[in-house]
Order: sequence, then C-alpha cells, then structure tokens
Amino acid sequence: MTEKQKALVTVYIPTRNRLALLRRAIGTVQSQTYRNIELIVVDDGSTDGTREYLAGEMAAGVLTAIFQEKCLGACAARNAAIVAAHGEFVTGLDDDDYFLSDRRIEWFVESWQTAGPGVAGIFDSVKFNTSAGIIEAHQSASASYRQLRRQNLVGNQVFAPRRHYIEAGLFDVGMPAWQDWDLWIRMSEKFGAFINLNRLTCMMDELHDSERIKHRDGQVIRAAMRRMSGKIGNISLAERGWLIAILHAYPQVRPTVMEIGILMLAFRPRLVLRAVRRRLAGIGKGERTRFVRDIKDRGDKKT
Repeated sequence: MTEKQKALVTVYIPTRNRLALLRRAIGTVQSQTYRNIELIVVDDGSTDGTREYLAGEMAAGVLTAIFQEKCLGACAARNAAIVAAHGEFVTGLDDDDYFLSDRRIEWFVESWQTAGPGVAGIFDSVKFNTSAGIIEAHQSASASYRQLRRQNLVGNQVFAPRRHYIEAGLFDVGMPAWQDWDLWIRMSEKFGAFINLNRLTCMMDELHDSERIKHRDGQVIRAAMRRMSGKIGNISLAERGWLIAILHAYPQVRPTVMEIGILMLAFRPRLVLRAVRRRLAGIGKGERTRFVRDIKDRGDKKT
C-alpha cells in the first residue's frame, strides 16, 4: 500500500503566542514515519510573530493555517480545525507539548485497525515534564463511559475517526476547564470505550512560563465541575464525590463545607481529613473554630 492509499490523519494544533514551543511541536509532527498526515494549525489571535511564521509554512506546503482574528479560546480553535479537516482520523497536539516517538501516528493507525467494534478512540499514556522530574500518567488499559463519568483516565488527546468528534458535538466552548474530559465522556457514551496504546509517545511540558490550567482561579475550575455535573445528568453520590476529590487536587481550590460533607458521605474519612486540613490552612482562627464545629455537627448527624 502506498502512502497515498493509507488513511489520511489530520493532526490539529491550537496556538497563541508560543512561537518557540509551536516550532518544536510542529517538528515532531513532521518527523512522523506515517506520512499521510494533514497538519492544521489554528492561530488564536497571536501577536508574537506566529502568524507570519505560519503564513510562510503554509506557502511552503508544510501545513494548513487557520487565522482567528481575535482570541476565541482553545476549544474554538480545536473545533475550527476538526471542521476543516479532510482526514478520516483526527488527533491533536497542544502547542507546548511534543511527540516523543516518530511512530506515534503509525501506532495509532495500526491499533485502530485491530481494535474491533465498540471503540470510541485510542489514547496513549503520557510523560509530564515537571519541576519534580518526569512523571508518567494515564496508564489504564482502557476508559469506559462509566469510568470517565468519575475521572479523566484518557488525558487531553485521543486518536479517533473525525465523525466521532463531530457526532459527539465537538469541544464545548462554554466549558471554562476540563473541555477535553467533557468531550471524551460524550464520545464514549455514543461510541464505546477508549483503549490505551500505552507506549508513552507524548511529553506534556510544564516547565514553561505560559498559562496552564493549574494557574487558573479556583472558581474557574469549580465552575467547570458544576457544568460537567449538570451535563452528565443522573449523577450518583459516588460520582459527585469523585468529581469533588479531583477538584480538590488543584492547589488553588479551597474546599467548601458542603463539598467536605459530600466527601464524608461518599468516601473514607482520609479524603475528608485531607480536605479539612487544606481548608484550615487558609482561614483565620475564629473562622477555623466555627468550621470545625460545623464538621463535627455534620458527623454527629450522619451517625
């Protein structure tokens, strides 16, 4: 089979004012052994020379560039690329991350060919480059709809047929965070589980100064949890507890009394005590006394 006879794979990259990082990301797409790739980069209103660079690369036939006149957000950029894509399959890459293997796309295609029916898409375990060193994550063998209602086992990128993204409704531009997780839930509900390539072919780079979700205000993350809870519907106590536990993993999020009460009902005391300690660390002595009394009253009522 010639390269042109192989399925076309679209790789999308949303970007804004990260020219040096974008060049690195594009380079790892260009080095893929699988050659029948359409690369679409969506510029979300950059002012750092990114537009001029992309215009030159598009003129050279390296990629397709879509220019948004003002910043509409990463979800709008991803959606624009997916709608414009010609590939049978679509996968993404954030501009600050990069592929670790030149066979990533090749392995995705091969995995899909042997996946069988009832699969929404393929994901891969990833490496995080952090100040504490390299951390490996998202290593579950698969992620079902029921599992994804509780936690994001997939990460932020999948390989799937383009129609799966489209028919699941694309990324929700109204989600202030957790947009990828939200879409994976909808895709898995409609098409089946995600399965893991488990080859660690992508590096997520946290060692740069650009904004990431961990820098956002805690209320933004909490708003994302509320919107996701409402979209999931018929959410169980255990599922709500999982979402709250994940919410509290963000250091900028300060647990509320109600959230800790839900954790008390849904989980073991250890998780609740951890949330209590984090809340006590950020409040004054008088408020701390009232908070402890509230928690004790809730505990007494439970028993």
